[in-house]
Amino acid sequence: MKMRTRKARNNRSEEMMSSTSEWVPVAWRTVDLAAALAGAPLFDGCAEREVASALTEFDDVRFPSGRRIVIEGPRGSDFFVVVTGTAAVLVDGWRVATLGPGDFFGEIAILGDGVRSASVRAEAPLHCLVLPNGKLEQLILDHPQVGINLIRAVIGRFRNVSGRRQPPAAELASA
Repeated sequence: MKMRTRKARNNRSEEMMSSTSEWVPVAWRTVDLAAALAGAPLFDGCAEREVASALTEFDDVRFPSGRRIVIEGPRGSDFFVVVTGTAAVLVDGWRVATLGPGDFFGEIAILGDGVRSASVRAEAPLHCLVLPNGKLEQLILDHPQVGINLIRAVIGRFRNVSGRRQPPAAELASA
């Protein structure tokens, strides 16, 4: 009797995950992330060791291009830092900013009234670090320079947004 070798069966989602780089998680060590983000505005003036310490509470999350990460209006308690990729920031359907590596979002809902002031959509595969459950206040208390940098960045954003908007993002409305 002749024995045949059978090919192992994969389910569809496993095939999609293995063939699409944006779905495959890449393990980043905290030290590598700290080095990558040490020059980011949020961590300006912080030693790499302090950045690594600040990142210990963050979770690693990935989003495919086109995915809505946060939606304007609902309450939110997560704070995001972009590691790689780009995202569009939309207010009332108008593009107000593009975020890239080292940028962050979600701070207004956490430190303000809890309501998301903008929608954010991944424009390219996006790798973010997420500080969940409103832990941003504790991060600021533990790392005061991060708090100062966050305030400076938010003030700069408000100045940039005042009076400058691009046409509505039709892609978000149709999604």
